[in-house]
Amino acid sequence: MARPKEFDRTKALQSAMKLFWARGYTATSLPELLTAMGIARSSFYASFNTKRALFIECLALFADRTLAILNEKAAEVPARALPRAFLEATLLEVSQRKANQGCMMVNTVLELADVDRELNQLAIKKLGMIEDVFKQAFERAQREGELNTLRSAQQLANLVMTINLGLRVQSRKTQNPLQLKAMLDNSLLTLGLVA
Repeated sequence: MARPKEFDRTKALQSAMKLFWARGYTATSLPELLTAMGIARSSFYASFNTKRALFIECLALFADRTLAILNEKAAEVPARALPRAFLEATLLEVSQRKANQGCMMVNTVLELADVDRELNQLAIKKLGMIEDVFKQAFERAQREGELNTLRSAQQLANLVMTINLGLRVQSRKTQNPLQLKAMLDNSLLTLGLVA
């Protein structure tokens, strides 16, 4: 019996993530995944088991990468500037193609809200981790007197995530980065989060 061909699991996972990010869970077929990942069906089942299990890994990979960007920015800029630094890095300083795909976590919430409760909740949980980084940064800044306390850190983090979610949806329909930047500027000005 022939052994399945060896493949680079990390590269295959990244390729699958890109496809799910662009097309969504439901619209991505197994044959498309196999082609994008460059693997045979037998290797797919041996390594990932099911399309659903693969999607869960891909969503975690996307969330981990997003959290890494946010944590990197949190270490570089004051809390007041964190929303802008993060949104510029992930929305305005990426290729037009990536910007137009939105955010895989947000896309999953929108796509699967009434279709797959478990995957929907997983995406919500991952977005909650993003919100928590903002909350912690705002708490530190308020303790140190760098940020006013008119709103709690949780309220600010929630509002920043509302802006984030809205801009991700807008990016799916807006081709103009200048319009997205104007929306970002106006939103952060309203919250008093301009650096």
